[in-house]
Parts: sequence; structure tokens; C-alpha cells
Amino acid sequence: MALLNLKHLKNKYALDISKIAHIGAHKGQEVKDYVENFPNAEIILFEPQKNLYQYLLDTFGNKNNISIYNFGLGSSHEFSSMYISNNEGQSSSFFKPKVHLIEHPEVEFRKGEEIFEVKVLDELKIKKIDFLNIDTQGYEMNVLQGSVSLLERDVKYIILEINKKELYEGCPLVKDIDSFLKIYNFVRTDTHFWMDSHSWGDAFYIKKELISNNRYVFSLIKNKLYGFEPLFRILILIRNLIWKIRRKTS
Repeated sequence: MALLNLKHLKNKYALDISKIAHIGAHKGQEVKDYVENFPNAEIILFEPQKNLYQYLLDTFGNKNNISIYNFGLGSSHEFSSMYISNNEGQSSSFFKPKVHLIEHPEVEFRKGEEIFEVKVLDELKIKKIDFLNIDTQGYEMNVLQGSVSLLERDVKYIILEINKKELYEGCPLVKDIDSFLKIYNFVRTDTHFWMDSHSWGDAFYIKKELISNNRYVFSLIKNKLYGFEPLFRILILIRNLIWKIRRKTS
């Protein structure tokens, strides 16, 4: 489920994208936005769940600029089972659900018997990927660790799901993602948590050299302030009030 508006990000940062890799594509809900905002971009979809992969094939298989692969991505080539969710597989994960069971009690999981192949993105030798979208339900760090060559060489922008709590056992927290991507000169500039109250959300990262120093410093300060939970709630209230005033005056 996309929480960040791609058109807004495109205009805000003058995004220049020619090849998109979406890991954990589900039903390809974001493909429409990709096509509308970057009509000439090549799109690569990765989805390990076979029923969803078939849906992607039926829906996008006849598009020349869209490639679809039926395996997961991680930090090593391996085979793994998955915890399958009952919300059309949207919350399915290689990690066991934890806080997810509390925040979304309506979603149930079963330990699936099917074994899924997990490959390493760097080993696929796909070049010139400048935009990564990673929605792998807690497995984001594993995907990033298998993409370091691309992060160093080609990737300019990343959208991925982040967590303030262990939504799944062993999943990285947003501070862990920030620290890892800092090594490759990325900074988190935009963050949106689900309903401003849940512990998961989406974040946008961009190469430091693609933004101004003022924007870079502002992003670091904002991330620090919003990282304190009591202060986060106060800042969200202030932000929503400002947005409300803007809507009335516009």
C-alpha cells in the first residue's frame, strides 16, 4: 500500500527515473503511477507468491517495458518458506509476524508449506536501476544488503517500508535502515506512517548529492525530532493544523 505520493516526490525533487525495480510487487498497484509519471521508464517487478505472480502476468505481461520475475530478493541465494496472510497476501513475510498481530488483529497468518526461491539482486546483473521500491514486510534490509553494488553505482532514489517497532520478528527498525543507507550516501527526506498512529510506514531516500545542503540538514533534524515518540505526536498535531489552515486559505 503506497503511502507516499509519487507525483509529489517527482515535482519536489525533480526525479529523473529510467529504470524501476519494485520488489514485493503484490498486484502491481503502483504500476499506474510509474507509467503516468515516467512513461519511458523500464519497470521490473519481483513477486515470489505464485498466485500474485500470475496476476501480474495476466495484467502486465503484454507490456513491452515491464518485466516480471517469480522469486524473492534477499542478501543470499536461498530457499525459504513464508508466513502467508489472509489479506490477499499483502502482509505475507519471510519473517514471523509479531507487533503486526497487535496493530492489525484482523489479519491472520499461517505458516505456508510452499518453499520460495530468494535471489540476490546484485547477482542478477541488471544494470542502470535508478529507483528501488521495496515492500517486503520486514525483509527490506535483506534486499538492500543484496543490492550494495547497485546502491553504490546506479540507484538514486528508494522508497521502502519502515518500522518503528518489530512488526515482524527480527525485522530492522527505521534507525537501522537509516544507518545502513547512510553508508551509501542516502538520506531519508520524506516519511509517512500509516494513519500517523501505527508503527509502520513508507520512507523516501535520495542520494545526498541530489539535494541542497539546506534540504539535507533539514531532513536530518526532522528525522531526529520525529524519532522521539512523545514529540512525534505533538509535531503531527501541529503539522495537521498547518495543513488545515492552508486548505482553508487556498
